[in-house]
Order: sequence, then C-alpha cells, then structure tokens
Amino acid sequence: MNPALRALLPILSDLMVPTVVYYLLHWLGVADVPALIAACAVTAGYTVPRMIRGRRVDMLGLLVIAELAATVGLLSLSGDARLALLRPTVYLTVAAAVFLLSCWRGRPFTYTGATPMATKGDPERAAAYERSWHNSPQMRATHRRLTAAISAAMLGYALLNAVIVYSFPVSRADGLQKVPGIVLILAVMVMLRSRVPRLSRIVDAEQQRPTDAHQLSTDVRT
Repeated sequence: MNPALRALLPILSDLMVPTVVYYLLHWLGVADVPALIAACAVTAGYTVPRMIRGRRVDMLGLLVIAELAATVGLLSLSGDARLALLRPTVYLTVAAAVFLLSCWRGRPFTYTGATPMATKGDPERAAAYERSWHNSPQMRATHRRLTAAISAAMLGYALLNAVIVYSFPVSRADGLQKVPGIVLILAVMVMLRSRVPRLSRIVDAEQQRPTDAHQLSTDVRT
C-alpha cells in the first residue's frame, strides 16, 4: 500500500466512523446527545487498541482521545449537542497555533510529514534529508512556508466549522462538518506532494556532496 495512503487511513476512519455510528443511531430514534456519546465511545474502542498494537502513543491517537474526552465532558455537563460539534474548531485552532510555533521553534511539523515521500524509505536518503535541514536554507524555508500554509488552512476550517454548527440542525451539521475536514486532509496531502520534487532535489544535492563536506558540516554544528 502507498505510504501516504496508509498514513491517511487512520485519519479518515476517525472522521467517518463516528459519523456513520451517529447517523445509524439517529435513524433508529436515539436522541442527539446519547447518539454522539455512543459515536465517541465506538471511536475510542478502536483508537486505543490501535495505539496498544503499535506500542506507542502517537499524536493522532492523543488528539482523538482528547477530542473524545472533551466531547463526552461537554455533553455530560451541558447536554448541548452543538457544543460537542464545536470540538474541531477548538482543537484545530490550538493545532494551528502549534504548527505556527513550530516554524520558529524546533522543526516545522511538515518536516516529519514529508519525510517518507522525500526519502522513499531509503536510509541513505533519510540521512541526507536530515543533513539537508542543517545545510540547506531552501529546505528550512520550504518547510516553514508549507507549515504556515497548513496552519492557515486549519484556521479556515475551524471558522467554517463554527458557521456550519450554528447554521444547520445538529443532525445535518454533524455530517456537513466532515466535508471540509476531508477537504482539509486532501489539501494538506496535495501541498505536501507539491513540495516533494523540490525537497527531493535538495536531498539529491546533499547526497552528491563530498564525504569530507559532510564531516565538515557536522564539525561546524558541534
């Protein structure tokens, strides 16, 4: 399976499964609040085992669990299903801020996201990709601009989600809000793929540098 598609599958399932469960229960006559809680519980039922099987807690898993906890908490305290539907607005706003912060502190989030596509699983290219971050201003600028663009897209979706939640009945809003979410994921993948040729050329150039130049760069950094 394509590595990019494999990476997308957990995200798509986290988006689609709660929606399917919610609409099924709603069709069976279950009220909005318990239907949303049940949908969250089903999502947790496969998210947590997925992390256990992988023997690591990834950022996606943490985000899903935080979302589920916030949803159940909001529904239990207020009983207002619309507040629960606003959860993407909240965590996407926070995620956008974290993405922007990563442009100036540490490495932009796209550095890791683009690694499989730019290195094609080759250990030597992976090492060159790592060196390129230190040696190529173009590499750093590309990732910072890309991360900032994704952050802006997240903020746009967060605003649109709030508009959808308060413009449509809960039963329609729960489904409609997934559409821009899927579009956002696809847009992020397109933006990443569009930068892969440029990143690959940078990695190619780094691989062609003399070995002594690699050593000199390492000595300078240390």
